[in-house]
Amino acid sequence: MKKQITLMDRPRMLRALHRMALQVWEQLQADDQLVIIGLNERGFATAKELADTLNKVMDSNIPVHRYEVAGNPSETPLPDCNDKFVLLVDDVIFSGKTMFDALSDLCDIYEPNVIELAVLLDRGHRRYPLLTELCGISVPTKQGEHIEVMLQDGMLKEAILFKNR
Repeated sequence: MKKQITLMDRPRMLRALHRMALQVWEQLQADDQLVIIGLNERGFATAKELADTLNKVMDSNIPVHRYEVAGNPSETPLPDCNDKFVLLVDDVIFSGKTMFDALSDLCDIYEPNVIELAVLLDRGHRRYPLLTELCGISVPTKQGEHIEVMLQDGMLKEAILFKNR
């Protein structure tokens, strides 16, 4: 039987996303064109909520693009990222494989000015050399633990840590 612990409820997620949005805003230069790409279903949901906050803070209308990392690239093509400030967003990062694959796909096609990685939860234990400077919370997990971000109607609901007893 697995034990469940709620790491973040919706209000805490929104506070973390607000802080992350302010960090993005501080990094942007006046002439930067921001491209936000959410990875897979939960990364896209996270990216949409981050963009909503950014749009309020910056009084802008930044679109969010969805990229299915393991899918067919022609079904969810990457937007034009040449000479842009690209924000790759996922819900949880662990080994870094999903983010690394997305970075590889992006850099095979485009040459962005800046690429930043943003995640709601960082589990640590990276296999790939990636640094997430924009992170909601860091929760180093142990063997047999898993974190899942739950969605409700396509929006972030809560983040749960599943532990083996």
